Amino acid sequence: MRRKISLFFCLWASFIFVKAQKIAPKGVFLADSIQIGEPVLYALSLTYPKELEVVFPDSLHPYFPFELIKKQYFPTQSDSVFSKDSALYQLTTFEIDTVQRLTLPVYIINEYDSTILYSTADSIVIKQVVTTLPDSVVMKINTSYVEVPLAFNYPYWLAGSVILLIVLVVGWLIFGKSIINQFKLYRLKKRHQNFLQQYKQLLTTHYSEPEPILTLWKKYLEKLTRQPYTTFTTKEITALLTQQEIETALHAIDRNIYGPKDESLLKDAYATLEQQAVSTYTNQVNKVKHG
Repeated sequence: MRRKISLFFCLWASFIFVKAQKIAPKGVFLADSIQIGEPVLYALSLTYPKELEVVFPDSLHPYFPFELIKKQYFPTQSDSVFSKDSALYQLTTFEIDTVQRLTLPVYIINEYDSTILYSTADSIVIKQVVTTLPDSVVMKINTSYVEVPLAFNYPYWLAGSVILLIVLVVGWLIFGKSIINQFKLYRLKKRHQNFLQQYKQLLTTHYSEPEPILTLWKKYLEKLTRQPYTTFTTKEITALLTQQEIETALHAIDRNIYGPKDESLLKDAYATLEQQAVSTYTNQVNKVKHG
């Protein structure tokens, strides 16, 4: 029996990999050239078999040599076989290279891992604002050797270093914990915003298919609480959270995954899971603030 299960997962992974090879994201700048610091739009799109689940880069992705200003996702367009996702990224750059290139990844998500597909690299020309010096600028060149005395005040340097070290140590003792807590709160906030964004996106694209939504919810709670939610069954989760609303919501989702579907139960179930995620996030924030 175990061999049959292993063979099934191997065949499924191969199936996903083969499909991934036949699709390719398309990324293109919507301008040929820009000046340094000027915004530019970059369009990313992907057409793929509708049974796959894909995720586009978000605000946490590094866009070097560009910096992300904002992004806009468009609703998924589907027919009987294929779906198409697209997004617009508003970027800017402060690098001085004349030609700058960008390629972005698209993630194909399955139950156990993900496959990354990269768009073809597109380039954009950075226009040089100052190309020649005006005639009024006269440059005088003096190649005569001028001896500069090399003097370094070691006592002052040593005294300044000791004072700086004392200030840093005292500052860390006084404010170190506060700085660490602020950093933790910042990471919690960014992670929570990212979760809510992905959760709402999945509600739009997979409303009647609750399994990806449930998986995202479990992974988020696992990161927040360090509890292995992704390995827990519904019974184990309800025993851990001890809330009747969570038990009802999970049973409704399980019914739509494994049993006869009843989508009328999903709206309240999804709202309950989101409320639980927000509540858990709030508890973690309070622990950091008062811990």
